Amino acid sequence: MRKFTEPCDVALFVLALLAIPLLSENGRAQSAPEGPLVPVPTNQNTSQSGSPLFPPSQVKEELVGEISPGAELAGARSSENHLAWVEKAGGKKTVRLDGKQIGGTYDDVKYLEFSKDEQHVAFIAKRQSKWVLVVDGADHSREYGKMTAPTLSANGKFFAVGTCVEKKCRLVVNEEEIGPEFEDISAPGFNTDGDHCVYFGKRKKKWIMVLDNKESGPEMDDFAYWRFSPDGNGTVVAAQFKSDWTWVVNGTPGPSLDVIGYLDFSSDGKHYAYGGTEAQSGFKKTKTHGVVVIDGRTAGSYEGKGFGGGWQGLFGASQQIATGPRHLFPDFHGVSDVQYTPDDKLVYAGRQGEGNVTVYVDSVPGPNFENIVSSIVVSGDGKHLAYLGKKDESFVEVRDQVPGPSFPGKRELSFVETIAMNKDGSHLAYEIVRGGNQFKQGLTRRALRRMVIDGKAGPEYDSNDLSHFRFGEGGTHYFYEVYGAVGDRDRVVFDGIDSKIFDTVFRNSTKFVDETTIEFVAQDGRRFLRVLESLK
Repeated sequence: MRKFTEPCDVALFVLALLAIPLLSENGRAQSAPEGPLVPVPTNQNTSQSGSPLFPPSQVKEELVGEISPGAELAGARSSENHLAWVEKAGGKKTVRLDGKQIGGTYDDVKYLEFSKDEQHVAFIAKRQSKWVLVVDGADHSREYGKMTAPTLSANGKFFAVGTCVEKKCRLVVNEEEIGPEFEDISAPGFNTDGDHCVYFGKRKKKWIMVLDNKESGPEMDDFAYWRFSPDGNGTVVAAQFKSDWTWVVNGTPGPSLDVIGYLDFSSDGKHYAYGGTEAQSGFKKTKTHGVVVIDGRTAGSYEGKGFGGGWQGLFGASQQIATGPRHLFPDFHGVSDVQYTPDDKLVYAGRQGEGNVTVYVDSVPGPNFENIVSSIVVSGDGKHLAYLGKKDESFVEVRDQVPGPSFPGKRELSFVETIAMNKDGSHLAYEIVRGGNQFKQGLTRRALRRMVIDGKAGPEYDSNDLSHFRFGEGGTHYFYEVYGAVGDRDRVVFDGIDSKIFDTVFRNSTKFVDETTIEFVAQDGRRFLRVLESLK
């Protein structure tokens, strides 16, 4: 499930066994309405989804660059204002920035990376089996047998990369090897100000975090994710100790669990919370117990549905829970992901027993449901929240803990993957996903997908993903990106109107220029384009 643009773990979501149709405008049950959300002019062309296509007179395409004659595209990356790509020709690779070559000719190129100020670009390049760090087209390291992805500070003044010669690994910052030596090394990262650097090194089968050249925190059997705390001075690590997982916050581990959910900080950064699950195997059934952890201490316990019996086959023959950091779903895990509102109220869903899942806001329970089938989304001003619940054979839209329109479920596999509110909570959108057998088995991302905007169904796309949904500042306009809209090709939807199909729409490149104009970066054949679409 995603709030705004958070990624979704499809394999776990399948466990929810959801079936979600669409809302009618007046809240009464009805079949999903078809067609676009905006009037279709009689002279308007339509796309494969049945939606209108943007008329050429309202579209402007600016050429960023073209793939060189005789070359093929080997990778690309866009920032807000720039585009870098890798070309392959004659077995060699080159890098181009906004159409101009930077650096030399290489055997291989990996990890194109922009600084946040977009003034610098880095990558690693291979020559005769050795790797070198390249920044702004110039070599900035000696040659190594192995390199991680590089990182640049926000202002581009510092650049770092993990390097290895056989099993002797060091961090390189601005061409200087620093810090302790390890047998393996992770990619490094800077905080926003560039005054702290973190990476992980492996020694004798154990990983250790290194903060500003000093080993920090406990030794770990593995780690899956890390980030800086909101003030940029502390760290948060999803760490494994033996078979258990926990969050390590500023060097201190929390309780040991099988599954840990997203960790969120309060607005002042002084408190943190997350959900997690313990699994207990018994005869023919594994029970799951969800917990809420606040500032490293367990603050609540909830009963998950577990698996075995009716869940037979969803996990395969081994019947093992997927451990580590995951999105949490209250019916199965016992608790959902936990979050703070902007005014520091703790929000999550917990399951107290069969058919009894409740959303809690600052410990105050809302209405009971059999399951909560979406993430809980909070408006930007913190005054409103929304989610979808399941009750009997119906699904219910809930705003501010008050049940609203309900509609009947379907037997096919359906769920809500994305949910979003505008800043003041006056507009709500969510994505309905209906998948077939291959989708259910986790073999494909392709499914029937559509957005529901304020209770009105948008066009349905047989696609791999609907991504990067955004409301405009006033909440009356919106856009999202459709990946795999036609085969492997993509498009952008703006207020229910389809763009033409492109070979690639660069993920998350779409933005509002003003309330009635959007811009995105796309590949059309051998051309890279900056595309502007206007409703006027």
